[in-house]
Amino acid sequence: MTVPEGAQLSDDGNYWWDGTDWQPTGNAATGDVGGGIADALAQQGIAIAPEAADAGYIQQIALHVNSWYEGLDENSRAIVDALSRQGADLLLADPEVGVVSEGDPLITAFSANGMTLHESLSATNQALEQTA
Repeated sequence: MTVPEGAQLSDDGNYWWDGTDWQPTGNAATGDVGGGIADALAQQGIAIAPEAADAGYIQQIALHVNSWYEGLDENSRAIVDALSRQGADLLLADPEVGVVSEGDPLITAFSANGMTLHESLSATNQALEQTA
């Protein structure tokens, strides 16, 4: 996919914002990075395929979802966490909710781990710190 002129770029220049989700610019390193972050996430209880585990993308999605989550009031966070403990993190990828794109690999991994969204985000941040 070609980066449109004037698109918002991530701080590292490896992703651009399409209005809904971060997309790779083609500058991001792939391959070697995936195994490291995939392994670090697995140690935190989040299983993601190495080919879907680009550290820059995972960081962008985690920051985006965390920002959305922190914008919720306390009661809404409690509801989201209760639903996510039951695997309903996929609701974040529902087109009507629109927090992330449908089929996002990180959110799919969150839905399979039995943790709250807050716990999944914390675990993701720990995995990112391990591989930094």
